[in-house]
Amino acid sequence: MTSAPLSQQRQLLELQDLDNQLSRLAAKRRNLPVLGEIENAVKELKENKRLQVLAQAEAGAAKQVLKRADDDVEQANNRAKVLRKRLHSGTVSARDLGALQGELDQLGKRLSVLETKQLQALETYEDLSGKYNELQVREGEIRAFGRELTAKRDSEFARIDSETSQVTQRREQLAASLSQSLVQIYERARKATGGLGVVGLYGARSEPAIEISPQELSAIRAAERDAVIISEETEAIIVRMDD
Repeated sequence: MTSAPLSQQRQLLELQDLDNQLSRLAAKRRNLPVLGEIENAVKELKENKRLQVLAQAEAGAAKQVLKRADDDVEQANNRAKVLRKRLHSGTVSARDLGALQGELDQLGKRLSVLETKQLQALETYEDLSGKYNELQVREGEIRAFGRELTAKRDSEFARIDSETSQVTQRREQLAASLSQSLVQIYERARKATGGLGVVGLYGARSEPAIEISPQELSAIRAAERDAVIISEETEAIIVRMDD
């Protein structure tokens, strides 16, 4: 059976406490609320950019419709100007005068329809352009909020990393002062159990609590003072805390 000074075995409990602190700090760093906020901001930004692409395409198509409507109105107005100029020139024969006036009347009706379409096209374009502009404004707001979140994250990371560095230094100093073979046994136990390397035994009570059979407890009490005792159930080191 491996042996190590009982005083050093008891220091493993302090070592485990430091390791637990490091685990908690690492978990805290991974699960900072601000990280979720940043993730949500990134998702919102991606969705915003997707909507911008669609809105820009829709606004572009609406602009083309408006351009065609403008061209149709302009063309009809130009034709009306030509007809009115001929009508008032005094050179139109009496026979052609009625036909010319009839064409002007029809053109006036057509122009009314075209102007209605033009107005509708303008309203559609302005509405879609407004939506696109709103998305651009929102993008700026998301990016500004993202910068705030990033600064907050970096600040919290720095605070946790500083604390982690201090605990790590204490842990390294303590581990270096102990028997390396004892530390290796402890490390193997932590790996095998998922974090539990050592338990303290106070009479018949262990902390953290593990199951110890009466037979195992008798064997522990009968073992040499400096014997390194491994739990039959968990593979963790059992350290006797009663003198």
